[in-house]
Amino acid sequence: MSRSLPGGRPLACLLALLIGLGGAPVPAAEALVTVQGDNAVEVVDLDAGKVVGRIPVSGSPAGIALSPDRATAYVTRPDLPGLAVIDVAARRVTGDVPLPGGPLGIGVDPKGGTVYVADWYGRRVFVLRPRDGTLVADGEIAVGASPSGIAVTPDGATLLVANREADSVSVVDVASRRETATIPVGHHPFGLTLDAAGRRAYTANVTGDDVSVIDVAARREVGRVRTGQRPYVVALAGGRGFVSDQYANTVTVFSLDTLAVEKTLDVGDHPEGIAADAGGRFVYVANWGSNTLGVIDAASLALLREISTGDGPRAFGDFLR
Repeated sequence: MSRSLPGGRPLACLLALLIGLGGAPVPAAEALVTVQGDNAVEVVDLDAGKVVGRIPVSGSPAGIALSPDRATAYVTRPDLPGLAVIDVAARRVTGDVPLPGGPLGIGVDPKGGTVYVADWYGRRVFVLRPRDGTLVADGEIAVGASPSGIAVTPDGATLLVANREADSVSVVDVASRRETATIPVGHHPFGLTLDAAGRRAYTANVTGDDVSVIDVAARREVGRVRTGQRPYVVALAGGRGFVSDQYANTVTVFSLDTLAVEKTLDVGDHPEGIAADAGGRFVYVANWGSNTLGVIDAASLALLREISTGDGPRAFGDFLR
C-alpha cells in the first residue's frame, strides 16, 4: 500500500477553532504532525519552535483530525490499515480501530464529533462515533472513486468529499447518509478545505495544477486558481488562500475575493499538509521532503522559520490546537 499515494509519493508516506478567554481566537499553541517515516505523531510547541513530544503510531500515520474539544486526535494508519485514537494531554494512543481498504483522509463533525474516514481504495467513507473514549463503527457512505479530502459543514449536516479518480466532490446529506449531489472539479482533487462559514470549499487538484472554488449552497464550481506543480491542500487566512505545491516546493497565495495569485513563496522540499491558526496570523506547512514545519506570516507573506521534525511529516488534515 506504500506505493499508491497521488503525486508519486508513497501512501505510507478542516477547520480548527481554538477559543480563548472571552471567546476571542488565539494563535495555535501546538501542532500535531504525522511523521510517516518515523511512525509517530510529533507534538510541536509553536512558540518554542521545537518538537516537545513524540507519540508512537504504527502503520505509516498520514491523515489527522481533532475532536471538537481539541482533546482527542484521530490518525489514519493506511499501512495497518486502521485508525489510532490519541489522548493529546496524555500523549498516548488510547484506542485502535481496524478499518479495511486504505484509510487516508479524515474529518470530524465540529458539532457532534462524528468521525468520517475516506477509503482510498474504495468508493466509501466510514462513519465512526465516539463512545466511552474510543470510536465505534457506524456504517459507511457511498461516494466517488478514491475519496481523499473530507470536510463537514459547521452545522454537521453536510459532508463534502473530494474524489480523486472521479474528478468530483460528493455532497452528502448526513441525516440520510446519501450523496445528494456530485460537483465536477479539476483533475484529481485531493485536499478539500471549507471556509469557516461553510459557504465555499476549495479543492487542490493534484494533476491539474489548480484549485477549484466551490459554492456549497449552489452545488457548483465558481472559479479556478492556477497554482504550482502538484497542489496538495489549501489553507485559509486573512482573506487569502495558501496552497502547498508539492513538486514546486512552494506555497501559492491567492485572494479569496478576486482569486488572483498574489505571491509564490519558496518553502521546504515537497510541502504537503498546510493549515492556518484560528486567529489567521500564521500558516504552517509540513515539508515532507525536508523534514520541517514551515511558519508563514499570513499578513506579510514571509516565511519566518522552519522547525525541524521527524522523517516524512505529512499532517494531512486538521493538525493545529
